Amino acid sequence: MKKILIIDDDVDIIDLVENRLKKNNYNVIFSNDGDNGFKKAIQEKPDLIIMDIMMPRMPGGEAVKLLKSNESTKNIPVLFFTAMNTYLPKGSTFNQINVDGKLYPAIGKPFEPNTLLSTLKSLLGE
Repeated sequence: MKKILIIDDDVDIIDLVENRLKKNNYNVIFSNDGDNGFKKAIQEKPDLIIMDIMMPRMPGGEAVKLLKSNESTKNIPVLFFTAMNTYLPKGSTFNQINVDGKLYPAIGKPFEPNTLLSTLKSLLGE
């Protein structure tokens, strides 16, 4: 069973995504901010990380920089999850976000559950 780490400060979003993923046979762990999410990624070694952009203590972009500079987490795929429409084209549910010159896949909030699942499967090679 693949392990997914959700890093998001919105408890309702975590609950919604967690329920959807568990119904599709994923093991789900979560964190409410980038700093703790980074620490949890090192401890738990998830197969994929779903990362919010705007969070307290450490924004998603900064957390990804740490993850990608750490030997034990640098190869974990990251999917950004954002309600910030300025990052995604109007009407888009999927795009990419640039962090230090590297593009990462992104899904806008609110999200279409099937888009989330198909994107996760693609990133996990399923």
